[in-house]
Amino acid sequence: MPKKSTLLDERDRKILVELDKNSRQADSEIAKKLGISKQVTNYRIQKIVEKKIISNFYTIINVGSLGLNSYYVFLQLEKIDKNQENELLEKINSLDYVGWLVSGTGRWDAVVLIYADSISTFDKLLSEIINLCGDHLHEYNFTTLITAEHISYKFLAEMRDIHSAKQTEKIKEVSLDEIDKKILSAIAQNARSSIMEISHLIKMPPHVVNYHLKRLIKLKIIEGFKPKIDINKLGYQWHLLLIQIRNVTEARKKEFVHFCKQYKKIYYVTNTVGLYNLMLDAHVSSVEEFKEVLLELKSRFSDVIRLYESMIIFEEYKISYFPKGLL
Repeated sequence: MPKKSTLLDERDRKILVELDKNSRQADSEIAKKLGISKQVTNYRIQKIVEKKIISNFYTIINVGSLGLNSYYVFLQLEKIDKNQENELLEKINSLDYVGWLVSGTGRWDAVVLIYADSISTFDKLLSEIINLCGDHLHEYNFTTLITAEHISYKFLAEMRDIHSAKQTEKIKEVSLDEIDKKILSAIAQNARSSIMEISHLIKMPPHVVNYHLKRLIKLKIIEGFKPKIDINKLGYQWHLLLIQIRNVTEARKKEFVHFCKQYKKIYYVTNTVGLYNLMLDAHVSSVEEFKEVLLELKSRFSDVIRLYESMIIFEEYKISYFPKGLL
């Protein structure tokens, strides 16, 4: 186990657990659960944000219910220095249809999540990114999301009750009106915005905002509200494990996926089709601990894992579940 960060005490960690379950919880609600005052809760959340342990609070929107598919594009770059790479990734980051962008080391230097309503749209968007890379692109590949689960940050505390928020492939599209879209845009990168703040921003009465927000949650267009936590400040590394699965029974595959969801070091599980069948995001204290994770997975599921590759994530440029340019 890594040493607990001196930036947080036990009460801070409990507040983070509650924010991870639902970042829209009122300070008074969190305070009641933890047996402290609302003022203390508010003060501690502000301090956590000031320390940049939390950079923002984002809303998990199931883009599949909006008629969009999600594609992970893997980029291997060459003949590029750090400044050029950062400039390139910032250009990719600015694209509306990009929902997630990280850089790291391994076979791949960057992973880009693209939202698209069709294969032909994806092809056009992929071509745009390839053109941006130009001569710096050595290799690329992609895989398509089937389902993904954003699981609780289990390293924050011993947790029996594990919360998760789901993403799906393109499903029957739910019709959104302009008010819905404005609300999603308003809370996509500020999940703790109050009803009054959203009301003022989109110039709609509070009761109308409240009605539409509850509807979006009921329809599972909104799956959850999460804090973006800088795990490096808490003494952890972020590893992305990319797995190809053997031709095993569906029951055995489900057993493997279920184990991964419950495993303390893993917080994001993505089922995909394409180059990889499964993507696992793990938080570990060291490379040695990541090796232990690999050894346990391989020892328990050697019949399932055909091939694996890994990537250490250094920087997360973007996480957004609301592709403004496509809606």
